[in-house]
Amino acid sequence: MNVKDTNNKVLAIIYSDRNKFLLLRTNPKHMKIDEWFVVTGGVKKYESFEDAVKREVEEETKLQILKINPTDISGDYEWPKDSGILKHEKAFVVKVKHANPKITKWEHLDYKWLSKVNFIKNIYWYGKTKENLKKLLKSIK
Repeated sequence: MNVKDTNNKVLAIIYSDRNKFLLLRTNPKHMKIDEWFVVTGGVKKYESFEDAVKREVEEETKLQILKINPTDISGDYEWPKDSGILKHEKAFVVKVKHANPKITKWEHLDYKWLSKVNFIKNIYWYGKTKENLKKLLKSIK
């Protein structure tokens, strides 16, 4: 059976037990952008959003997950741009054991662990402001 993605997506803001935040540099050959971003991915037909975020974090980083927290941040966007395909994405905050992620070069070219302030400065974020992101990160102690 060939399981396809739904139009649902997940986004994982990953922070470590050392209170550092993970950014991944996207591979423009795969993602069509060259930016510092977070783990994202599609929800399979048989998955919940939480199952999908767990799978995506494990696939893209191989980091040990300690805790997954849903957030109230979600949104709809068109991807690929000008395709007419609407995606619905939910954001999660994922705590992991601090380690060097094992990234796949076809998806991500590099990674960096950053303080909360530098994470906010460096992340590629949708829209004109990062207010939703800042609000979300305030809840992380």
